[in-house]
Amino acid sequence: MPFELAPALPISLIMLVGILAVVATVLRAAATPMGSLFRLLTILMLIVFLLGPLTTNRTYQALPDQAFIVVDESASMRLGDRAKLSKAAEDGLAAALDEQGLETITARFGDGTSSDLESGLAQALAAAERDQISSVFIVSDGQVTGETVKLVQGLSAPVHGLLIGDEESERDRRVSFVSAPRFGLVGDDPNFRFVVEDEAIDVPVVATVRVDGEIRASITVLPSQEVDLALEMKRPGERIVEVSVPSAGEELTLRNNAATTAINVIRDRLRVLLISGEPHAGERVWRNVLKSDPAVDLVHFTILKPGDKAVSARRDELNLIEFPSRELFLEKLEHFNVVIFDRYTYRRVISSFELAEVARYVENGGAVLIAAGPELATGGSLAAQPNLSYILPALPSGFAQDKPFVPKLTDRGTRHPITASLGSQEDWGRWLRNIPAEVRSGDVLLEADESAPLLVTNRVGEGRIAMLLSDHLWLWARGFDGGGPHREFLRRLVHWLMAEPELEEEALLAELSDDGVLQVRRRSLSETVAPVTATAGETPLDLLTLEPASDGLFTAERTDIGADTIRLETTTEDGRLLTTAAIRQRNASAEYAAVTVTPEKLAPLLDATGGGFQRIDTERSAAFSLRPVRAGRGDQSGRGWLGYVPQRASATLSERREPLAPRWIYALGASLFLFLGWLSESGRFKTSFAAGKSQKTSAV
Repeated sequence: MPFELAPALPISLIMLVGILAVVATVLRAAATPMGSLFRLLTILMLIVFLLGPLTTNRTYQALPDQAFIVVDESASMRLGDRAKLSKAAEDGLAAALDEQGLETITARFGDGTSSDLESGLAQALAAAERDQISSVFIVSDGQVTGETVKLVQGLSAPVHGLLIGDEESERDRRVSFVSAPRFGLVGDDPNFRFVVEDEAIDVPVVATVRVDGEIRASITVLPSQEVDLALEMKRPGERIVEVSVPSAGEELTLRNNAATTAINVIRDRLRVLLISGEPHAGERVWRNVLKSDPAVDLVHFTILKPGDKAVSARRDELNLIEFPSRELFLEKLEHFNVVIFDRYTYRRVISSFELAEVARYVENGGAVLIAAGPELATGGSLAAQPNLSYILPALPSGFAQDKPFVPKLTDRGTRHPITASLGSQEDWGRWLRNIPAEVRSGDVLLEADESAPLLVTNRVGEGRIAMLLSDHLWLWARGFDGGGPHREFLRRLVHWLMAEPELEEEALLAELSDDGVLQVRRRSLSETVAPVTATAGETPLDLLTLEPASDGLFTAERTDIGADTIRLETTTEDGRLLTTAAIRQRNASAEYAAVTVTPEKLAPLLDATGGGFQRIDTERSAAFSLRPVRAGRGDQSGRGWLGYVPQRASATLSERREPLAPRWIYALGASLFLFLGWLSESGRFKTSFAAGKSQKTSAV
């Protein structure tokens, strides 16, 4: 019967008063020993009275012992016969627990992208009082994540693992990246490291390496050996690197036979060479726009002196420097991403041989922009230089026309990324001059009045070239007649020349979400596009038919993709386009990174609680032998049996507190001891005792 105190005064005050009273009584003990004894008893009775002792009477109800079945429902548990085996294990275990009189609680964790046992176990344990938990059973293939040992600290019940799947017969070959850079530079060879794993064999396998769907290499590798791979990044933008291995036959899944990683490839600096043939109003516009871009390194020359003009100034006088044409065009031309000729005319400065080098520079992947003025129609223009003119998309057909016009988009211009989204043409201001030209090849994106070409772009070999047939772009920069989007126009034009991926007029783009939704986008200058072929691993999917979404943009969507990586291909008028769509969030892929049965990840949790494993590889093996064990024993499982701890927990139904004794008992006792002490100290008690003794002596 438990006791409690209900003091009438603070306990410290009661103890202080009691100590003082006891000390005073002890000091008188020598003079009146009997009276001091009764006084101590009186003080004790009063102290007990002030402390107010109570008795507590409780009524209890026995609580059932509980056993938790925590079921893994992650994606790897859907492979093979695991779902059926898991159901059989869950039903068989529930029946065995019911026979032992245990209350069964089932909890579940994991989904298509996660197998987080930590959160699932935490929610399960939080659903009951720990003193009722007699055992925990985890039904899983062992491929779980999370820190779980800390969750069972202080738990007196064992945690057991039911391993679902046949470890001997199941097979899985997988590939994964050990390390991969997130960023790279155009022209560099970043290093990727990957490993192929296959527990069933140790013979070499062939791994295929792709970048954006294009095969770059085939490498023979040994399982479990890390392989270093250096890949040249040729183009800027996000590149998808994929490493795949062929199927090993009867595998649990093929989703992990390929691994992908994304690397964002950027240019170190965009190097632009601007050559102005003569000073003019638009020269500063080019310079300001290019200098305002922090990613651009601009080298600008304005040719003010013909090459055949003799140096007449003395050494102590100012003089124009000689234009370094040989150094620029024969030695360092390949170091520039774009060369811009701004109203350049032949003045015996750049030789025909050097212009031929410019043409070869374009054919080998370089880019040239010609911003023409009236000089284009003269005999000294670039169009009159045969070593360069053969790559020009347009040639002059007359002298410059000085009349106002508003630039307008052609049909191709409404689809091309350079000009498609430059805003409403109604807000554009007028230009006052254009150079008539005959288009030889390429795309006309802007035109002047009477369908005269104004902006022509073309691809030559591996490079690109563009011609702007007016020198009045600067009117937009000055706000003349309302101005126009000159800065964005020039930025896009220069970046298209440098093959920036977001400005490609023929492009195939795709995204794959975690839940298997594939979105495909196709940019094209054509009014119709070919279907897209999709391949998941080694399995071809149905053709994707693209529908128009806006000018120059076609889209398609598919929602039943059951793979981490999809390779896509389509044809164009000039060839084909390849790309790869991969899951961005790696949760879904991580779920398939390893799918074979393993006890290693559950072993620390089971060892911390004394639990054990039981393998469920057939429905017949889903039979259980359960035994009661004592808490704290090390052998809470054994060969063919699993233990549970009977907790015998109870709940309090009612509680009643009563005083240890009625108050009048304390008052009566204190009064009695106080009276007896008074008698002893007054001598009456001693006199009565002596008189009684003398009477007995006389009688004798």
